[in-house]
Amino acid sequence: MAENDLSIEEIENLSYYDFMGYLEVPFFQIGGLTSTERLGELCQIDEVKKVLVVGCGTGFNACYLAKKFGCWLVGVDVAEEAIKKAKERAERENIQDRVEFRVGDAYDLPFEAATFDVVITQFVSQFLEMKRAFKEFTRVLKKGGCIGINEMFKDKDMPPKVAEELLEAEQIIGDITQLPFTIHTSEEWKEWLENTGFKGVEIHENRELMSLKEFPLLIKEIGGSGKLFKLMVRIMKYALLSKVIRNRFKKLSKAKRVLVGAPIIKSATSQHVGYILGVGKKESHK
Repeated sequence: MAENDLSIEEIENLSYYDFMGYLEVPFFQIGGLTSTERLGELCQIDEVKKVLVVGCGTGFNACYLAKKFGCWLVGVDVAEEAIKKAKERAERENIQDRVEFRVGDAYDLPFEAATFDVVITQFVSQFLEMKRAFKEFTRVLKKGGCIGINEMFKDKDMPPKVAEELLEAEQIIGDITQLPFTIHTSEEWKEWLENTGFKGVEIHENRELMSLKEFPLLIKEIGGSGKLFKLMVRIMKYALLSKVIRNRFKKLSKAKRVLVGAPIIKSATSQHVGYILGVGKKESHK
């Protein structure tokens, strides 16, 4: 067994995000790297900005932002295994001089007030108690700093059967992650940001999932087709060896079919779901 390999029993006992970190799954948001880049543009990230990515996972999006915009960036996540992999990624991509990763709680960030120009979450805020989290994001932002969120949204009005299926998918993901997963409407996201005190809030709705045109870029950022193949082999190996892991993937697959549909055919529920890119500014006099 390799030095960093865990036994099946140890892997089964990992939290969902530590497990995904152990596998080095790159990211979770449905908009792909296109949504990450667009969020960086909306937040006006550049070489002089200090950026915090909350819920950075294995650092895939964070490293991409740092390379794309040349910013100084810190990523935090509660999953220790994910942070370990994120540090390895930064070294592998030779950007450890401007990217830092550390274990941290979104409700109690390990930073002084007014440290960052930009705070970003991607597929993370929907797992959080927003009032507590956004208050903490505001605390670490400089005056006039920007918050940027890339999260799922649902239509305000939808058929009762669709709403029921959506609720079931939310419950499945909540059960798997052991976190309170809720998909909000665009109006709710805007209200949460404004109620926290952010000004000039913009919410951009997107219903298109990751484009097939993006796959070459995704494969390149992952480390090539060989790296992707190894990831798929590892996932299949652990699914075959463990009923616990196999059931976890089956549940996740069921929820994903409801939320985003199959690769070609969208489900009835997925037609009422997409992702938002939301931005707002911290008041300059606070």
